[in-house]
Order: sequence, then structure tokens, then C-alpha cells
Amino acid sequence: MPEGHHCEFCLREQEEAEEQPQVAERYERPEVPYQKGLVLQVRAHVPFVPFGNPGYAAPFESRGEEEPASAYGQADWCMGHPYPETEPHPDQSVFNLNLLDPVAVRDGRGAQLLRCEWEGQESRGKPLVAKIYDPMYYARDEIGEDVTWLAASDYSCEAAAYEDLQEAGVDGVMTPKYYGSWTFDLPIGEGETRKVHMVIIEWIDAPTMLSYCEERRVHLIPPQRRLDILAQVFEIRSKLTFYGAESLDLALRNVLIQGDLVNDTTPPRVIFIDFNDSFARNRPNSLYHVTWDKPPNPLCLYWNKRSAEEFAAWFPEPHLSDTDAFNKWAKSLWGNSDEFCVSPEFEDILETRSYAALGDSPPPTPLPDEEYFDIDQEEWLPIREAAKFDPSLWPAFVPDTEFESDDESCSGSEETASDEDN
Repeated sequence: MPEGHHCEFCLREQEEAEEQPQVAERYERPEVPYQKGLVLQVRAHVPFVPFGNPGYAAPFESRGEEEPASAYGQADWCMGHPYPETEPHPDQSVFNLNLLDPVAVRDGRGAQLLRCEWEGQESRGKPLVAKIYDPMYYARDEIGEDVTWLAASDYSCEAAAYEDLQEAGVDGVMTPKYYGSWTFDLPIGEGETRKVHMVIIEWIDAPTMLSYCEERRVHLIPPQRRLDILAQVFEIRSKLTFYGAESLDLALRNVLIQGDLVNDTTPPRVIFIDFNDSFARNRPNSLYHVTWDKPPNPLCLYWNKRSAEEFAAWFPEPHLSDTDAFNKWAKSLWGNSDEFCVSPEFEDILETRSYAALGDSPPPTPLPDEEYFDIDQEEWLPIREAAKFDPSLWPAFVPDTEFESDDESCSGSEETASDEDN
């Protein structure tokens, strides 16, 4: 949609919101409290049934359609329209959680992320991350969204994904390790409190696939090694879908790569993050249950480069430009694999003329890079241009992932994190 253009429906909704009488504000909206040094008193929490994407039968409807949220200040809306209730967790013990460095903290970005540690365990245990779904600091558009519904949806989907991976026995293998869902109270108004929910997961110190693009480093990774990593990414997507944590936001910014990609030949650890936009197919309220006996074959997901566009900057030639070269590579990996299920879609691909035409010869050898994809300019440029990149002279890039931050974001500046990653 061209800049400055609004469809008739959007304009009508905005006009109706502006015409709504404003309710006198009772509560003052506090500043974002999540900073280093804050100690939260947390209790275990039973998450909501996952909802909020088309794969679920929705248990909770947004109340912003029944009652005009735009008529209320955000603090009043949050207090008058709190999270839905769940059964109390059987363990109501209270623990102190120390918040450390902000990872992505900003008013309006959605979930807030900070490194944290349990009080009394400062010198042992893995580093942790608190992902806090506080509707008080979710963005509201001009027609006034039900921010408590949005925060509850994000929390429910993320918790469901991690819970299902934990139940499947693969917790911490392809994703950060999950340390449970929690709730805490924050003061507001005159002696009142409000509940906020969060998940705690493992902190992983690793760059994203996107950061390699931002820093013009992708071409430094040997082409065959990049193909091997992409194969890992595509297989993990398939396995997570099977185990009940299908990412609906699979992007370069949401894949961490841990290891020396340039000098080491050992397969790196590939980790998917950010499951607030995900689909747990194994849940009772899922509309599309898992019917396979094994993970779906990546060949079905990526045949003819379908769904692979997001990772174009990582593909070497000829796999990037030549669909047959890409399909031959995919066939060599998954055409005869016993690790994945034989679905009707997979059988249909095997019967196509294009599959038969690929033959049984090995896939082409990836070529040295002549160009790289420049994230800033959104175009392919000669490799010699990448060599001119000096990180020290480059303006601070706004991080677009929950596990990356720059110095400014750690101080809670406006340049903290993308609003797309909630």
C-alpha cells in the first residue's frame, strides 16, 4: 500500500475510534520498569491454552471489538481488562529473580527481554533470559487494540511451544532450554497491583543468521559449509513442526548459529528462537493435528525453492539462481531419507517429470561468491564492496532479534529492538 494511503475500511475504523467518548483515566501509565537491578518475586504459572493464530480454535476473543479500547488509556484498559484466568499452579512458592542486562527493552515493542538469574545462584547454573509479556508496554494502533489479548496470545503460544518440546524430550536441543512459565505482581495506583506473565529460557551467546548479513560476513563462510548449515535449518524446521512447535515466523533473525563457521569444520549448533508466533499442532484445540509418523520431509517444504527465499543471502551459486541445482541438492539430502515421513505430497514430487529428470548424479559443487546481498541497500553487490565494510564506522544497526543487542539497547535507549519481534 503506498505511503500515506489508507483504505476506506481503515479510515472508517479510525474515524469511529476518534468519535468514541474518552473515559476519564484512573491510572497513570508507569515508565517501563524492567531494568538492571530490579528483583521480581515470581511464582510458577499455568499458561493459557494457546490461541491467537488461525491454527487454533480461539478460547478467548479480543474484547477490543466488543468495547472500544481506544476510549481508554492503556493503563486503565490493562487494569479493567486483565489477562484471562487459569487454574493456580500447584506450587505457589515464591522465588526472587534478579534482572540483569536488558536484551530488548522498549515501550511499544511487545515482549521485553532481559538476562536474569535466580537470587542465591549467581555463581552457578546457565545464564537465563526472562521474556516478559506485559500488555502495559505493547504498542497500540490508532483504533486501540486489546493489548492484554495480544500479550496473552504471545505468551500462550510461546509457552505451548516450549512445553511441547519439553514433553517430547527435545527441550534445549534445537531451541533454548525452557525453565518454565512464571507470574509476578507489579504495583500500580494507590496500593494496587497487576499480574504480569513471562517465560524463562536459556541465554545463548551466538549471532543470528541475519547478523552475518548485516556485517557482510556471509561470503567468508565456505559455500559448502553454508549449504550444510541451511540443510540443518530446514531439517530443524521440519522436526519442530512434528514435535509441536511450528514457527510461523521463520526468518534469519530467529536462527542462532553457535560455532566457528569460517575455520572449523565441526557442525555448528543451530538454534531456533522466538515462538510467540508459532503453532503447536499437538494441542487439543489445534485445527490441524500432526498425522505423520515422522517429521515431514524437507523436500516437500522446499521443492522448487519454495519457502527458501528468506535464506537467499546464504545460498551460493548455482543453487541460488538455478532451480534444478537447488532441487538436485535437496534430492541428494532427502530423496531417500528414512528420517522423514513418506507423505502423499512427497510421493507426488517423486512422480514428477522434473524429479526424474534430475537423475542420480551428485549435485553441483557450490561456486565461490562473486556477489553478496547488502541488507542496507537490498541488492546484490560485488564481493569487493563487502571488503570495504568497517564495523566501527557503521551506524548502530537496530537489532531485529530477541537475542541480539547493541550498547544502546542495553542502556534502554530508543534504538532497542525491532517491533516485528515481539
